[in-house]
Amino acid sequence: MKRFFATSLAILLLWTRLGHAQDWPNKPIKLIVPFPAGGPTDMVGREAANILRDELKQPVVVENRPGGNGGHGPRRLG
Repeated sequence: MKRFFATSLAILLLWTRLGHAQDWPNKPIKLIVPFPAGGPTDMVGREAANILRDELKQPVVVENRPGGNGGHGPRRLG
């Protein structure tokens, strides 16, 4: 039983080390708003970007991708 816990702990420690491979984020965060600029969704997106920027201390860029009834934004993620 002790061997099981020791092995599990070793695997867990090695696994968590893999998550620290790079600094995050290494480039500006891009917030995609799938509707045109100037609308209510754009205003909410820009306010969310301001909050994220203040909390994460990282630059946040709002990118509007209008068209296709909001379908272009999710496609941009892929």
